[in-house]
Amino acid sequence: MSAPLGWVTIVALDAAQAQTAQNGHASQKRSFAIRPQPLPGALTVFGQQTGLQVSVDAAAVRSLTSSGATGTMTPAAALTSLLAGTGLSHRLTGTSTVVIEAPGAKTTGTLPAGAIALDTIDVQGASNPNSTMTPTPSYAGGQVASGGRVGFLGNRSVFDTPFTQNNYTEKLIRDQQARGILDVLDNNPAVRAVSSPFTFQQNIFIRGFLLNARALAFDGLYGIVPSFRPAIEGAERIDVLNGPAALLYGFPPDGNVAGVVNLIPKRAPDAPLTRLTGQYLSNGTFNGQVDLARRFGPKNEWGVRFNGAHREGATPIDRNNERLDTLTVGLDYRGERLRLGVDFGAQQFSSRSGLQSFRVLPGFAIPQTQPLTSNVQQPWERFQTTPVFAVGRAEYDLTNDVTVFGAIGGSKLDQDRIASNPTITNPNGSLSMGPNRQLSFQDQWTGEAGVRTRFATGFIDHSAAVVGTHYASDNRTGFAQTPAFASNLYNPVFVPQPLFPSDTNLAQTLSTAKLDGIAITDTMSALDGRVQVIAGGRFQRAQNSTIASGVADFYDKSAATPMAAAIVKPVENLSLYASYAEGFGFGPQAPLGASNPGQIFPPIITKQIETGAKLDLGTLGATVAFYEIAQPSGFLDPITNIFGLNGEQRNRGVDLNVFGEPTPGFRLLGGVTLLDGRLTKTAGGTFDGRVAPGVPDIQLNLGGEIDMPWLAPGITLNGRVIYTSAQFYDQANTQSIPDWTRLDLGARYSFIANGTPLVARFNVLNVTGANYWASTGQGALHLGTPRTFMFSISADLTPAPAPLTRSTTWTK
Repeated sequence: MSAPLGWVTIVALDAAQAQTAQNGHASQKRSFAIRPQPLPGALTVFGQQTGLQVSVDAAAVRSLTSSGATGTMTPAAALTSLLAGTGLSHRLTGTSTVVIEAPGAKTTGTLPAGAIALDTIDVQGASNPNSTMTPTPSYAGGQVASGGRVGFLGNRSVFDTPFTQNNYTEKLIRDQQARGILDVLDNNPAVRAVSSPFTFQQNIFIRGFLLNARALAFDGLYGIVPSFRPAIEGAERIDVLNGPAALLYGFPPDGNVAGVVNLIPKRAPDAPLTRLTGQYLSNGTFNGQVDLARRFGPKNEWGVRFNGAHREGATPIDRNNERLDTLTVGLDYRGERLRLGVDFGAQQFSSRSGLQSFRVLPGFAIPQTQPLTSNVQQPWERFQTTPVFAVGRAEYDLTNDVTVFGAIGGSKLDQDRIASNPTITNPNGSLSMGPNRQLSFQDQWTGEAGVRTRFATGFIDHSAAVVGTHYASDNRTGFAQTPAFASNLYNPVFVPQPLFPSDTNLAQTLSTAKLDGIAITDTMSALDGRVQVIAGGRFQRAQNSTIASGVADFYDKSAATPMAAAIVKPVENLSLYASYAEGFGFGPQAPLGASNPGQIFPPIITKQIETGAKLDLGTLGATVAFYEIAQPSGFLDPITNIFGLNGEQRNRGVDLNVFGEPTPGFRLLGGVTLLDGRLTKTAGGTFDGRVAPGVPDIQLNLGGEIDMPWLAPGITLNGRVIYTSAQFYDQANTQSIPDWTRLDLGARYSFIANGTPLVARFNVLNVTGANYWASTGQGALHLGTPRTFMFSISADLTPAPAPLTRSTTWTK
């Protein structure tokens, strides 16, 4: 049956809520940020912020304006505010529909020509609250989501999460023309890139601790995301959780437990989508991307989302060329009780003369960097990787309060690399270049199964979950190194490619890993959710077997990692929290270029205490967190070139984040992190109390956008400042790099040409062309981002959407 004229389809949280909506006083409040504007636009934003679909007669609203709706209120109150002074009213009918109409209007029949169907975005609550398969809605401004996945706890509001979490949206990824994970995380003050964006692997630091790219999660599962330069064209959202998360996500395959970066896959929205994008990146890289989505079935229950991209050409770095081909397909089914999701992905990334990290010998001051566009790497250096993955997820509601879930997936990756790792040997920039060849093959399998349930004991509501996880990997690596040659940081020397052994004659390393765990948690809440206590634990077992140079190594370790947290809301929009969490993972892995490359150390325990506050003003969110994290520290000895554990690193810090649209047309995103990283328990106490290498005192990332309708409708200007204070390179604190500041600027213009919506975007990274060392973590020196120009234009060729008639209700 077609939706009648003027109807709004409400996908309700539960039948009780729908019934109260019928009576005109829906009790479920949420934050709204809808500025004064023409009424059609205001209703569109209302649909985006609530997940409701609004269908109205274009003639009835085309000439009307709305005074907006800002603050925390029910959807019914927000509609009343939006319609104030227009002569229109809304009337709730049935269990899941609302009618917007003029007094005395009849709302029967089908949509006539000229009616418009406004966009719908599904939100958490569009189905059973135990579900994790429906992304949370955007917060005011659309750059971050109002919540995100918190491991097997499921989807939670940012303001009900006792950790620091940032959830970056697909809109932000498009508007900033982000090419990879590092570009997105440039918005996060607690994160710093370990490497240049033009190197083969993009690792990061979270709160001063390493997170290897291999530890990225995909929809809550490890072992799916490609380890080297993962494409993000298929990501609907990128969630970043600061701090140990062993209970929530399980054992990361690389052992780094500083935090979690979780990629949420795209799903087909209710409205059809056909988006084409073309991009140019200095100094000659061209990129084409297609994003297609459709839903099928009488209730739009089947969905398919396809993303494909090809990028190829010269980067801003001398002699550096890159090529990326990627495609992802996301399929989903959303029934009354059953929800399914299947994702496939494949990509091929290759580069020539990609940047490498630098080592520095002790005893002299680190020299200034060369211009960031110059390149000391050899023309014959190359890197190529071809990862593929597949993963399936299912949820089934046994009752309205009990949901069983499971997921299984796997990935395969081949990698071939020839590079020369530079070591700075004196203050004049002399280099020793060590050529090496690495060939590796990686197979990973992962899965989880569990149950979530809701129940009450007296006046206390419970949300409990149990999950079991499994991960297994097989890795084969071949490695060879040839004698070093001399070069210079400022005047590179180029030599012929050395002769490496054949593939079968490379030194072989074989390793297998099995990680198993079971976790249980209970979230207890009282006083309408204003007091919440979360308690739980995970038991994990890690088995690792390695054979290198004919020497076998094996261990089988187990640990129990608890987590406890409390949230108190003294007033409606303010959350105060405290949490304790432990992480359990492999010890640090020795980097390439070390004398023991790839060595995996026994599992380690990381502990974090965090307290903080979160404020939701409806249009502006702010969070502050105070924390202490301690874990064994790893360092590459510059004399022996051996990577190993040497004591403990203890980081204390403060994270301050802001996000949202405090005034109409002006958006803020970013914050500041203050860090005090210290070495403790070092051998013989030699370096106790010294500042931990690679941990700056201050990290600031602050960006803003402003709409400029007085210049021309559709114009938006944006800017971002990134500041990082000085960092020590060595444990003795005798070598350091200075602080640095980067300025990024951009603009976009939204317009319609021949009936097609178009958006042109122009961004410049490092506008001033500053040359700087970006990071010194783990005994490696990394270059910053050179001045980079990006221009793109995207076209939405989407046909007019059909009205949505699906509705799903749940009873408590």
